[in-house]
Amino acid sequence: MTETLRDLVELAIVVDPMFDQNCYVLHRRDTPDVLVVDPGLQHPQTMALLEKRGLRCDRILLTHGHPDHVSGVPAIKAAFGCEAAIHPDDREQLEAVRYLPGVPDDLPDVVCEQDLKDGDMLRWHELDIEVLHTPGHTRGSVCFRVGPDLLSGDTLFHRGVGRCDLPGGSLPALMFSIEHRLYTLPPETAVYPGHGQRTTVDEEMRVNPFVVHPRYR
Repeated sequence: MTETLRDLVELAIVVDPMFDQNCYVLHRRDTPDVLVVDPGLQHPQTMALLEKRGLRCDRILLTHGHPDHVSGVPAIKAAFGCEAAIHPDDREQLEAVRYLPGVPDDLPDVVCEQDLKDGDMLRWHELDIEVLHTPGHTRGSVCFRVGPDLLSGDTLFHRGVGRCDLPGGSLPALMFSIEHRLYTLPPETAVYPGHGQRTTVDEEMRVNPFVVHPRYR
């Protein structure tokens, strides 16, 4: 984001201690509205944060359909009456949400009313959020670009990449997504991953042990 945009938009991170998974809360400081990205098992803490600050969620965005990123969707939808969006290639992942430690057996179905597709420009309170389809971790993995910031889901981590050995994963697809989609972004792009600490495109191009940019090999 430009500094003006960073002044306008606040990004809060709520971490699930079981899986170190990051739920992101994007807040327009001049409104009570937020976007919630990837609400997982930490959804009670996320909702407590919103209640404390007098905020309301009016949309949920999902980078992919793994349980640690979506198990909080039913509770947040029930609390705020909002809708959720996911790439259609990851609807298959929602069928296995309960098969993860910590997810209750009686979790309601995770329902997503909206589809995301590559190149979508989501308009939210005059803020543009670009959808980048980055398959590899799952078939429908996406990243969200907000100005010069990137919410990368489980595609790219600080010194790491998403695993590819689960259903829908593909190492060649993941390498392609990182090299040809994410590493083409401006080097100063701040990367906020689905797990762990933030990084930048430049740092990962130079020193990520899994995908080093060709110019640094």
